[in-house]
Amino acid sequence: MGKHLVIDPITRIEGHLRIEAILDENNVIVDAYSSSTMWRGIEIIMKGRDPRDVPLLAMRICGVCTGTHYYTSTQTVEHALGVVPPKNARLVRNLIQGSLYIHDHVVHFYHLHALDWVDVVSALKADPKKAAAEAKKWANMLTDPITGETIQPWNAGEGAYRAVQERLKKFVKAGRLGPFANAYWGNKSYKLTPEQNLVAVSHYLDALDMQREMAKLMAIFGGKNPHPQSFVVGGVTCVQDIKNPARLGQFGDILKKSREFIYRAYLPDLLMAGAVYADEALKGIGRGLGNYMAYGDFRMDDNPWYKGKTLFPQGVVLNMDLSTVYDVDQSKITEDVTHSWYEYDISQPLHPFEGQTKPKYTGFKEDGTLDTKDKYSWIKSPIYDDHRVEVGPLARMIVGYARGDERIKHYVDWLLKSGNLPVKVLFSTVGRTAGRAIETAPNG
Repeated sequence: MGKHLVIDPITRIEGHLRIEAILDENNVIVDAYSSSTMWRGIEIIMKGRDPRDVPLLAMRICGVCTGTHYYTSTQTVEHALGVVPPKNARLVRNLIQGSLYIHDHVVHFYHLHALDWVDVVSALKADPKKAAAEAKKWANMLTDPITGETIQPWNAGEGAYRAVQERLKKFVKAGRLGPFANAYWGNKSYKLTPEQNLVAVSHYLDALDMQREMAKLMAIFGGKNPHPQSFVVGGVTCVQDIKNPARLGQFGDILKKSREFIYRAYLPDLLMAGAVYADEALKGIGRGLGNYMAYGDFRMDDNPWYKGKTLFPQGVVLNMDLSTVYDVDQSKITEDVTHSWYEYDISQPLHPFEGQTKPKYTGFKEDGTLDTKDKYSWIKSPIYDDHRVEVGPLARMIVGYARGDERIKHYVDWLLKSGNLPVKVLFSTVGRTAGRAIETAPNG
């Protein structure tokens, strides 16, 4: 007899998410559904407003990736008005957007995702001296792609790891595990050794301090974090900060420190996890549908954003076929609400320009589970030319790699070669995690 497993809410994300999994008699998942259980209604809130207010309202859809919604909404209004911001505004916006990437990917890896593969309690059994050697092993497998120097581990001394272990022991003894409570510690699905777990837990704690510093990167020119305030239609308002050498120097110092943490902790830890969970990656576990769309990001010239060159190229890759990249045809993008708590005046999916936001909440089935044959989520499904597609970090790296983008291909191959892994591991949860890390690594 199988099981119907419900996890609601999943708390290690921004927002509300419910997962239902169907397991067979061998405890193997045979089907699964995800549901966004919170409706935000930003589209309706913005109706009738001054277009210049749209960016400030749109970013409130999220408390983490606020800058992205702010940036893209500002560009949308500029596109409608035919406005092209000046070069310095473009550069500052890229710095703020880049700061968001660095901050959010590090937070995602350590504070949201890591506990899926790190057994925190196992770290209590580790030998701190061996843990230091373990950290050095994985860091030394990497060379800095800019300087060519061997990477040295972050905060990896025996004494540092012993202190982390003692700190963790106090948490456990006091019964105050905080974010480490209520997990499946000891489950056989955890594969890291005690020493590897200790390295990861130590960097989890280090990342708490680093994320505060990384948040300052956005605030220096954005005014605050989250919800920066310095973008306006046609440019930016942080003119005095741009002219202030002290502010520029502060940004550079924090960026340099962030780069060190990324190369000396984040990337080695990713390599370690990828090697340990390589079997899952090779099997393609977590790959999704295998269709990817990237719209381009980070304007690199002063043409209108929809015509100019971008750091991350646009394109569509279908069925995991890296030999073919299709140019994005905006007219082929639609939103489907077949299984979403909305209704359209017509049955077929609509282009976002024509999109309707008419909530139609039908709730759950009588037994409290999702009605997966009808409507069960507030998320609309993105479709490109009748293909359901994935967007985000992995999609940007897949499209860039397939395009032969020099920078993306260099970093993807560099990381794959370091882990002795084939390209196909990109189509997995491990690859999804690697996509964020590759996207995070600063050049300079």
